[in-house]
Amino acid sequence: MTKIIAIDRKYFVMVASVFVICLIGFAGFSLWQNTQASVSKINSIPEIKMLGVTVEPTSIVKDLTYGSVTLKGTQVITTKTFDLVVTVQNMTAKKMTNVPVELQVSLIGDDTKKVTAPGTLQSLEPGSTARIAFRQIKALGDALGKSATAGQHLITLRVKPNPEGGVEEATEASFRFNVDSTVKLPTTVKKQ
Repeated sequence: MTKIIAIDRKYFVMVASVFVICLIGFAGFSLWQNTQASVSKINSIPEIKMLGVTVEPTSIVKDLTYGSVTLKGTQVITTKTFDLVVTVQNMTAKKMTNVPVELQVSLIGDDTKKVTAPGTLQSLEPGSTARIAFRQIKALGDALGKSATAGQHLITLRVKPNPEGGVEEATEASFRFNVDSTVKLPTTVKKQ
């Protein structure tokens, strides 16, 4: 004798739906792990590492108040013209030559006010450091003790790839500060 097994469609659809959802979840989790692995591979140690930024004359960190707006721990430059010195290090075991470097200064909130200065680092030995100086940078705005936004600047330093010179990947670092010529330097900070 043959036995006939009857399956209610409602239960068959439910079991099939759960199976499909589990399959999609497993595939998504597998893709997510692959994406995470490739992202961590990209964000490994950069070829050229930015070690520090120095502003001349010396900048100060201070809380600034403009009307009802208070900016806490703001990096303040008190002059309208300044020098920026960036220290970089070659993190590879190969010598780099003719490394293209670009400095971009922009006024935060106003995309029309932007200045770009190109430069070249002639040579950088393996593991060594170098200082790149950008002189006489003119501020694009000044808060003048009145505006919280008029003096906010963003400096972006980019090291561009140059495969012929040994630089395979780009590196970028940003620095935010406020220019306010009405801020007085404390007596412990000397102008240079």
